[in-house]
Amino acid sequence: MMKSKNILILTSLTLLLSSFKGIAEDKIFLVNPSSLRNQVLSKNISLLQALNNVENSKLNVNLARAKLLPSLNLGMLLPGLSNPTFLLSSVSFLFPFLVPSNWMVLKQQKELFEADKSAYKAVQLNILSNSLSQYYTYLNDQKVQKIFIDQSEVLGRIYTSLKRKSDVLGNVTVEELSLASAQWEESKIKVSKLQELLVAELAGLRTLLGLPLGTNLSVVDAELLPSLFENKSIYEIADHSLAVAPEASQLSYLIKAAEASKFAKLFGFMSTASISGTSTNSSSPFDSLKAGGGFSFGMDNLVNIQIGNNNIKSIQLRVDQLKAENERTAEVLVGQINEVKDQQVLSANALKARVAVYEAQQRQYALGLISLQTLMQTQVQLTDTYVLNIKSDLDLKMQRLTLMRLTIDGDFSEIKGCREGASQLSNKSIFHREKAQSLDDLCR
Repeated sequence: MMKSKNILILTSLTLLLSSFKGIAEDKIFLVNPSSLRNQVLSKNISLLQALNNVENSKLNVNLARAKLLPSLNLGMLLPGLSNPTFLLSSVSFLFPFLVPSNWMVLKQQKELFEADKSAYKAVQLNILSNSLSQYYTYLNDQKVQKIFIDQSEVLGRIYTSLKRKSDVLGNVTVEELSLASAQWEESKIKVSKLQELLVAELAGLRTLLGLPLGTNLSVVDAELLPSLFENKSIYEIADHSLAVAPEASQLSYLIKAAEASKFAKLFGFMSTASISGTSTNSSSPFDSLKAGGGFSFGMDNLVNIQIGNNNIKSIQLRVDQLKAENERTAEVLVGQINEVKDQQVLSANALKARVAVYEAQQRQYALGLISLQTLMQTQVQLTDTYVLNIKSDLDLKMQRLTLMRLTIDGDFSEIKGCREGASQLSNKSIFHREKAQSLDDLCR
């Protein structure tokens, strides 16, 4: 009986510990380029705000379309309180779809909606680029911290060895012991500074990912493969990047919207179109219907048209500016990537030489041929070369990310526009409508 009771208690404890383990594991988020992309494109706050702007643009299209629908206005007359009966005193049919400017406004809102969808894609690309940059920067700083930790351990062993010699043999000077102690303490400060930086970077990553406070991030190292455009010419990169740039698509839609706005001003002299009638003692208001409309043309119409032309010109200039910026970025990237690759080779050679020098000086110091100060100075130089080697690797990753963002290659190619057959927003309740969770939810 006692044995079975103990087995029952042991089983209960095992299940309880398993549940705690499951809870702990739920709070660990594995960060790699794939999980980072999926999470940041669905939970990032800035991206959700941009999606809200797209939804407002869609609602503006629906509003402009609704304003084209006819409306009926009935005037009621109550002739006497003793015998209250409602009679029609007037009737008015409004036909806004007959007003050309209303159609131009609808077209303008449609183009602005498309422009906002392109802008949303640009925001997605920029946020992903920022997230991947922070991801690879964090991994790089982790590697740098590891180098400083290794350096601190080496300096700690040197100090401990000198302290032991000083205590036992007494053949170590105070200056040598103080130098070793100072170098060791300074190396621990570097480790702490890097840890301080890593804490801030990890918090920034968690915020970008939209994860709750307390979520543990396990950042997994992943190699960034070269871009497909890394060996292309400047002209190929510039032409391709401009062809796929969502910013270029956005400007194209903005030009169409500005043109529609200009034509809306052009046809703005006609403001209403209606059919109305008024009742008399002997007739119904439907017996005397008359067509009418509001017409007004002044010098302000001409000025508005000129403003519209200037707006179009400004956007066209922005297109030229975008083209120039793309060409400059392509030119800089091609040159910088080649230089960084050369730097990688040079830093690798320098590191190999530094390691050889340090190993030789270790043997010389053991034989008493060089001073401790010389050995420790060489060790610091070796650490700096290690850091330089890692930095050149990060520089190449940053240049590749910029190139991939420009050409929408690699992880960036996973960001698409609206898929075919995308769902529409649910309109079950105007006052409490389900929010869009993706661009697909807003596509027609």
